[in-house]
Amino acid sequence: MKRLIVLGSVLLLVSMGVFSSGCLDEEEDEAGVDCAETFCIGTLLAEGEDFNMPLIEAVDLAKDDINKAGGNIEIISGNSFQAGAGEAVASAMELLEMGVRGIVGPSYSSDSVAVHPFLSENEIVAISPSATSPTLTDRNKSVVDAGGQPFFFRVSPSDLFQGPILAKQARGNTVIVNRDDAWGEALAAIVEKEITSDGRQVEVVSYNSEPSPPAADVVSRVEAAVQQIPDVESIVLLVFSEGGEIIRGLLDSSVIPEGTGYYVGDGLVFSTNLFPHVDEENGEIEGFRQVISTPPPGTRLEEFKERFNFSDYTAHAYDAVVILRLAALSAGSNDPSVYVSKVQEVTRGGTKCHSYATCAAALTDETTINDDIDYEGLSGPIDLNENGDITDGLYAVDTYDAQGVAQRVYLDFQGEEANTN
Repeated sequence: MKRLIVLGSVLLLVSMGVFSSGCLDEEEDEAGVDCAETFCIGTLLAEGEDFNMPLIEAVDLAKDDINKAGGNIEIISGNSFQAGAGEAVASAMELLEMGVRGIVGPSYSSDSVAVHPFLSENEIVAISPSATSPTLTDRNKSVVDAGGQPFFFRVSPSDLFQGPILAKQARGNTVIVNRDDAWGEALAAIVEKEITSDGRQVEVVSYNSEPSPPAADVVSRVEAAVQQIPDVESIVLLVFSEGGEIIRGLLDSSVIPEGTGYYVGDGLVFSTNLFPHVDEENGEIEGFRQVISTPPPGTRLEEFKERFNFSDYTAHAYDAVVILRLAALSAGSNDPSVYVSKVQEVTRGGTKCHSYATCAAALTDETTINDDIDYEGLSGPIDLNENGDITDGLYAVDTYDAQGVAQRVYLDFQGEEANTN
């Protein structure tokens, strides 16, 4: 095994006893599988969180499909960490010691930004299903500009696209409420820039993400912001699970103007984290809008949904596993430093294929004519560029009625209505 290049933060964690001593020497014993013979994929999708559990299930589903087609992969969990920068880096180090050849995750932008240097320095490929911060594009672009090869990719679009779409949904003067992490801060800056460029006024309320403050504190700050600018018509919420309680407080406020529109980014899982706090039956969320990256509708997606507990970004997690295995197969090597050059190639520019089985068959037949493949994923066309970002796909704008039923409109990355037929 190649020598690890360990970050200072990980050394600190080791000195504090985060890793148990004497248990990482034998790759096969620790992983429970011989990663020299099997393509081992690690996961960085924090367990016990509503958002991540369906993603973990989707990874296992992809493993089953790949192995049925002879792909010979194993999933090694690094999910036990509590979401946070130091824990994600420590888990990535442990996965590498255990012999993983690629990583699915992290799911959150803050963890992805934190682990990015470790991935690059140790030449381990990671594909995130849901990290969307534009900071990750900047990190990869810096590597490319310096003549290097990025090792971090993602199959969800950068918030450089989500931000303008959110801004166009909101109307009039606006208060933006956001987490102060790598996702919330960057997305809030994009939304603010778009709204103010249209001549509207904006107040930004940024709150601590770890630990989140009581909802009442955030609501009080929003009430103060509303009084700073005239005729506020919109509140844009860039929140995670804590957003349900914040929205409950905003709806109960006597300061927030009647008829204020609520526009929510892709961090809040509506069904799980909003509806316990908001009555679906009395019209409280009528007119609410959410913007979220979405797979293309159709038969493939419906069949996928029937197989397990489908949720946001589960198709993306499934695709991440498939891409990792196809890249290694295309390169003829399980070494991440070798197959990383194929990650982009298997997602664009070749003969389209729509499953691991069909793509792998094209790569391994006796001719070379099909060796240039273009995996068209469940999450969309993917088409990774040199900075590790997808370049095509769809956003959904869901507008909720008084009973909590959403009417969906599909938009392309430029915010134009998309033809999904």
